[in-house]
Amino acid sequence: MNTIIKTENLTKYYGKHLGMKDLNLEINQGEIFGFLGPNGAGKSTTIRMILHLLKPTSGQVSIFGKKVSKYYAQIYNDLGNLPGELKMYEHLSGQYFLDYMSSFFEKEPKWQSELVEAFQLNSIILAKKLKYYSHGMKQKLGIIQALQHDPALIIMDEPTEGLDPLNKVILYDYLRKFKDQGKTIFFSSHDLSEVEKICDRVGLVRSGQLIALEHISELKKKMVRRMEIYFKSKYNPADFKDSNISIIDQQPDRLIITVKGDINLIIKILSKYNLSNLVFPEPSLEETFMQFYKN
Repeated sequence: MNTIIKTENLTKYYGKHLGMKDLNLEINQGEIFGFLGPNGAGKSTTIRMILHLLKPTSGQVSIFGKKVSKYYAQIYNDLGNLPGELKMYEHLSGQYFLDYMSSFFEKEPKWQSELVEAFQLNSIILAKKLKYYSHGMKQKLGIIQALQHDPALIIMDEPTEGLDPLNKVILYDYLRKFKDQGKTIFFSSHDLSEVEKICDRVGLVRSGQLIALEHISELKKKMVRRMEIYFKSKYNPADFKDSNISIIDQQPDRLIITVKGDINLIIKILSKYNLSNLVFPEPSLEETFMQFYKN
């Protein structure tokens, strides 16, 4: 299996402030790799070093088996990048922006027309100047410019920021499509549920350090999910005593719990009760970190 991105003891300090320390990663061809952590964890710093936009304090990055510091000009043509906090030339039209970004590559914008249609950016919208675009529209345009030239490696920093649920699904579908074609995706996010949906493996970072490297199947076993249960009749608290269940709050008609790992146990317990409501938010990144990676 080909290694597409390799980082070796990659470290960045901003003066005395740590950005990332001793990062060692190997990301393989044809996988969607999630880089997961809260804001300020070092995700964007890492991406900028991978893209040779930021010089590391020590360590090195290789892409396609070539050192980025020496061969970036050769590597660039096969990269697609969506930066975080995307900035654009506001005086350009949407179409001019896409064509301008395409002009930096030797390849034709193979996917431009299909992606424009998928994200519902018609010719009228694309003729408008970017200063009139909403945040979500700009984000869609940024995604298109990153994918349009059919890159072998796609690097995305918080790509769903500003997207509505429908457009998130469109993005996920295209990333899976690119993965099926053997392309590699490096996907930075602070959203645990998002990474769970789309990624094969995930690296968890906190305070500038990699604290875990997991296959998604293993990560799911360690997720902590919060659940609010509303009962129509009296319930027995003893039913909810299990090593994977923690009771957070207990009322006569309501129970708030956290569930670790497999949710089938709690579903089986609840099946014998008559419920008035069940609130089951997305799994919490913070609670998962605190539960499993606090040491």
